Amino acid sequence: MKLSYRGVKYEAKIPVVATETGKVIGHYRGVELRSQDVKER
Repeated sequence: MKLSYRGVKYEAKIPVVATETGKVIGHYRGVELRSQDVKER
């Protein structure tokens, strides 16, 4: 992703973390909320 701050352009380095869907932790406006568990390497 290309960004700029005060005229200086730079490339953002966004880390990627592997996750898996966990258990249901609640509901919000009719939608299930699930936890995100980090996968082990």
